[in-house]
Amino acid sequence: MQTEDYFKTLLLGAALVLALSVSKAEASCRSQAVKHQFDVQQGYPHGRKGYIVDHVCALARGGLDITANMQYQTLEESIKKDRIENSAYGEALFCTPLNSLAYRTVFNCK
Repeated sequence: MQTEDYFKTLLLGAALVLALSVSKAEASCRSQAVKHQFDVQQGYPHGRKGYIVDHVCALARGGLDITANMQYQTLEESIKKDRIENSAYGEALFCTPLNSLAYRTVFNCK
C-alpha cells in the first residue's frame, strides 16, 4: 500500500470513530465551546475581526460541529456559499466523510 493511500485510510478510519462517538444531537447543534476552541486553534482566542466562523459542511446537511469542519469566512464569502450549501450540489461539494455524517437531520438545539 502506498503511503498516501495508507494515510487516507487512516483518516477515514479516524473520521468513522469520531462519527460513531458523536450523537445525532451533538452533530447538528452549534456549540459556542467548539467555536471558541476553533478560534484558539487558529490563534484568535477572542474571535477574528471581520470574519465569521462557518461550517464547511452545513449542519443542516449533516456537517459535524467540530473544529475540522470550521473555517473563517468574510461576510461576502459567506453569502455566496449560503446560496448553494444547503442544496444537494452544495452537499456534494462541501461534505466529506471527514466532516459529516450520512444522515441529514436538524435538531432543535435549545
